[in-house]
Amino acid sequence: MNLKVPTKIEIKESPGRGLGVFATKKIFKNEVIEECHLLPLPVKAGESSNLFNDYRFNYPQSGELQELVIPFGYGCIYNHSDNSNATWKDHPEYKAFQFIATKDINLGEEICTYYGGSSYWEDGRQHIDLL
Repeated sequence: MNLKVPTKIEIKESPGRGLGVFATKKIFKNEVIEECHLLPLPVKAGESSNLFNDYRFNYPQSGELQELVIPFGYGCIYNHSDNSNATWKDHPEYKAFQFIATKDINLGEEICTYYGGSSYWEDGRQHIDLL
């Protein structure tokens, strides 16, 4: 599996938000920023754990949920913004995510995705209990 290695991003402090992903070079609209391998999380009905709740993603990204995953690379570090400049989608060939610029991103600018509306953390995500 040959995934795109990120060459235009770095991780550094995001004021008031912990770590974030920032552009080290200009990134153009529709450019693939990074492709991330996915680590499936084991699930077991009836048990509950919040260990990975802030970092887990539904896979596939759209459609019927098959499993919960953690993306490798910088995938868990992109912060949320209602005015995001990037998104993620399922890789067209592999079980992986692609992070893609939705607008031009300038050198030094933080790269953010849209996690969802105000109910996202409360009830907007599919809930499955983790082992």
